[in-house]
Amino acid sequence: MKKSILLTAIILFSFGANLSAQHFIGIDKEKTKLLAKEAGFYPDDVTKNQKFNYLKFVNSAGTKTFIVFFSEEDISVHTRTVCDYSEYDFVVKDLDKEYKKKDKFLWEYKLGNETYNVTLEEEEWYFIVRVKKK
Repeated sequence: MKKSILLTAIILFSFGANLSAQHFIGIDKEKTKLLAKEAGFYPDDVTKNQKFNYLKFVNSAGTKTFIVFFSEEDISVHTRTVCDYSEYDFVVKDLDKEYKKKDKFLWEYKLGNETYNVTLEEEEWYFIVRVKKK
């Protein structure tokens, strides 16, 4: 039992760490699929909303849903990660480690000449981490 709990914790840690440190904005759909897979996410095509151009992924534990939104040219413009509260402490710690904290629920990072905002929104049953250009 202890081994399975430890293994689950290691798996969840590695999935979360890879996702937050990976930059997904400004890339095409094919590269997004590869990067999401490397971060431990799998395509989720169960539902599709035709109003938006996006790809949806889930982690194997089912605690995170990662959505990448694309422009008309199929270049990613922002991301949204919907997480179960079982991930909360780890995700906040990871955001604090990876990015510059600007406010309680706002982090920032630079890549090249661009600045990106990372926001956390608390909902009743889940929380959302969004990444967008500033």
